[in-house]
Amino acid sequence: MENTIILTTPDQLQQYIGQAVEAIIPKLADFRRRNEAKKSDNLTMLEAIDYLDELGAPTTRSSLYNLVFRGQIPHRKIGRRTIFSRKELQGWVESRTVHPNDAKREAIQRIAESATRKMAR
Repeated sequence: MENTIILTTPDQLQQYIGQAVEAIIPKLADFRRRNEAKKSDNLTMLEAIDYLDELGAPTTRSSLYNLVFRGQIPHRKIGRRTIFSRKELQGWVESRTVHPNDAKREAIQRIAESATRKMAR
């Protein structure tokens, strides 16, 4: 290898360093992205309890086991382990969420149907 001396101005040196840094940044970002821990969709029983709490549906371990036993919550059995899916749990919570306006409409509808039945008699 030859020992070569290169003469440059401070501005040229700054430009060369800037180009080298710009070339390495995408490689570093890609390296970081590949080495980040990937969030699994699968949850254990304890993780599912924490996740349901985050979604605003707090539950206990015994309540969750009871829901699993009755088949009222989406889950999978792998051997003796019970596994939950984040997406399925989120859908389950959303399907069980009652909005105040919906509840009022349902009550009004029931009252109207009851009044109609009484008038028909």
